[in-house]
Amino acid sequence: MSTPARYLLVGQAGFVAFLVLCAIIDPAGLQANHGWSYYAEHQETVVPYLLAFTIFIALTFRAARLLDESSAPHAFATGLRYLSLFLILDVATPDTVNAFFYWAHDATSALLFLYELGFAAWIVVALVPTRLGGALLATQFAGGIVAMLSQFHVIASLGLGIFVFQLSFGLLLVVAAALVQVQESDFETARAPVGR
Repeated sequence: MSTPARYLLVGQAGFVAFLVLCAIIDPAGLQANHGWSYYAEHQETVVPYLLAFTIFIALTFRAARLLDESSAPHAFATGLRYLSLFLILDVATPDTVNAFFYWAHDATSALLFLYELGFAAWIVVALVPTRLGGALLATQFAGGIVAMLSQFHVIASLGLGIFVFQLSFGLLLVVAAALVQVQESDFETARAPVGR
């Protein structure tokens, strides 16, 4: 596994672990069609919630920096940087401050989801054109549909839909970064002088 892939994997693991900790501390966050931002609104869970995002954002930025020095398409590293910025905007707009922040949080969350879905589609086409890539994208899309229907109160599974969406997207990032290392190794082998 490449170093960027390891950073992304640890970032995902930290993200999921701290969100699961939030759910253990306050299981009510997964009820009544709440999204995961519920945990930013409560004193007992705000620290693990912020740690989840901080770890993921910091390690995603680091992975992007390492990918700049690899044979990966430049768009992959750029896409990771934009992802980090969207995540920062999402966390920086808590929806309980006032009506403006409520609107801003909904808008940034929607933009984040659309960006992640578009970025995932690009990754599958450009980096992971395999059954695994397609399956992760399909799972992400299904999670997004569940989240969207929950947002419109057709069903009540917002937290689950978001979790499936984010987890499948995160795994796709790791798989793509791992494949970049394979391509880079092959590239280096092809460039090496004979007998070296």
